Amino acid sequence: MTINSLGDHADLPAEITEVLNVAQYSTTANFPVELSYSYNTLAATENPNPLYWDQALADKLTGGMTMPSTTLSLWMRPHRWEPGSSDEQVALKVHFDLKDRLELPEAIMSDNSLILFEPVRPGDVISHHQVLRSVSAPKTTKLGTGRFWVIDVEYHNQNGTLVGLESYTGFGYRKRAAPVAGAADRVASTASTPQDCNDTAPAEQPSESEQPAERKAEAVRYQVQARPEGEPLGELHHDVTATTVVLGALASRDWRPMHHDHRFAIERNGTSDIFMNAPNLAAWFERYITDWSGPTGRIGRMVFRIRDSVFPGDHMVIAGTLASQTTDETGCTWSRLEIHLSVADRLCCTCSARVAVATDLSDNPWARRGEAWKP
Repeated sequence: MTINSLGDHADLPAEITEVLNVAQYSTTANFPVELSYSYNTLAATENPNPLYWDQALADKLTGGMTMPSTTLSLWMRPHRWEPGSSDEQVALKVHFDLKDRLELPEAIMSDNSLILFEPVRPGDVISHHQVLRSVSAPKTTKLGTGRFWVIDVEYHNQNGTLVGLESYTGFGYRKRAAPVAGAADRVASTASTPQDCNDTAPAEQPSESEQPAERKAEAVRYQVQARPEGEPLGELHHDVTATTVVLGALASRDWRPMHHDHRFAIERNGTSDIFMNAPNLAAWFERYITDWSGPTGRIGRMVFRIRDSVFPGDHMVIAGTLASQTTDETGCTWSRLEIHLSVADRLCCTCSARVAVATDLSDNPWARRGEAWKP
């Protein structure tokens, strides 16, 4: 299933065109989903969503504990090292194959799309495969000259149930002779077009102190009701430190050195420091969304584009608006949120999210399955 598309393949080597739209690297994780990974991600983003902390509430709303939505890519990432390995173990192997075959030594990710189906739960064993969808003709950006490519990743649990689809837009390149300082992750605006798809000032919610779990579960269902289009969602402020960057990379099992090694980041990526990785940014957007929606809010789709890097010492501000609110044929109410992450006058990342929200006590987006869930 294709999430994105880009490019003309006429000038590509046969060894690349032969694997276009072909499933590669089908892999089953050699470890089960563990709740500790959830807590690492929540701690990295200071996410207080009670759905992930309160067993009784999770039992009531989702039938048990689930993992944060944006941890999806975590389950394709191998251990940094394991017995018998001789080379570095890397995630998204198709990405590294393209770098080698096209002789493009540097690469960054610019866009990421998530479509979320069955929730991932502790004890699940996740399988995935990667599909190269397209490779562009040569392009020149602020980083250098290279090519964009789109890779889809499909995830299933141990029952063969689809849990998520993810799409990455990467840019492999050769650096300019005189790199632009701080330019890593800055990609030409024509890279691709995202699909439509505290600190915070969240909607007011009832006090949870001394409430029975069942009453808490009912109360939070009124977190979001019908709201006017264009309504501001509030702001989330956070002072970024090296710990913010490293903890987020660790939580997402991303071992790439530009997210923890200062010298590698400045020498290889041309940046001023280490910078936040894509899964960490996605997790901050998830926190912002559920700060607004409350625990009944269920993300169905999220598309975000990285326009600039976020570094230690930055003060990042996440803000957004409710772009629209509609009800589909199954009766599910969907809010479309348009969100941006900025540092001072720099727009660093944009996000468009499609979030199912409860409008009354009879509705629980987390109870939707199969044809009743159309993300």
